[in-house]
Amino acid sequence: MNILKKAFLPLVLAAASLLCAGQAQAALITIETDKQQYQVGGKVTAFLKLSDASSLISGFFLAMQYQNSALALVNWGHGNSFDDGFGSYQYSAHDAVNGSLALEDYADWAADQAVLAALQLGGFTLAKIEFTALAAGQFSLNLDPSYFGLLTFSGDLLQPEWLDASFDVIAKPSAVPATPAVALMIGGLLLLGAQRRQQQKSEVKAVAN
Repeated sequence: MNILKKAFLPLVLAAASLLCAGQAQAALITIETDKQQYQVGGKVTAFLKLSDASSLISGFFLAMQYQNSALALVNWGHGNSFDDGFGSYQYSAHDAVNGSLALEDYADWAADQAVLAALQLGGFTLAKIEFTALAAGQFSLNLDPSYFGLLTFSGDLLQPEWLDASFDVIAKPSAVPATPAVALMIGGLLLLGAQRRQQQKSEVKAVAN
């Protein structure tokens, strides 16, 4: 019996490890932008979305990184998929110097899991973030690999896969300066005057002949 236990226990532990690893890899955090190309001065809107979670998620923590020399963070907000109607525990911290935004959101321990399951069905949005594009170039939004994870109601900590976002910012097209109305009017008067002088010269020549 002891021999069977010794042989069987490692198999059980190995299977459990594989199961946990599979759960961790199943979930995917995707950073999406509303467009692939923007103009300098335009608004860049990004969404953090979670999909393919095999367990009901009770919360998350992460830090999104961006190029602060080319993007100015102007607004952000959490989703509502951890709120069963009585609120959730949300946290955010913006580090403008290093171009990082930390976000956390946790459901209450007594939250109605049936409500949360309906909110999370098929994937859901973790947060919405808005920037102003300051310079032209190709830029990306990504997660800090040392600070992100998901929590489940069973107490598991999952580290999902994630996909970053890349996009282009182009310079505004050069505007062609409009000709002032006064200049147009003066040009027309000069042209009309030249035509009249030419007509008068023609009439004088005709009389002389």
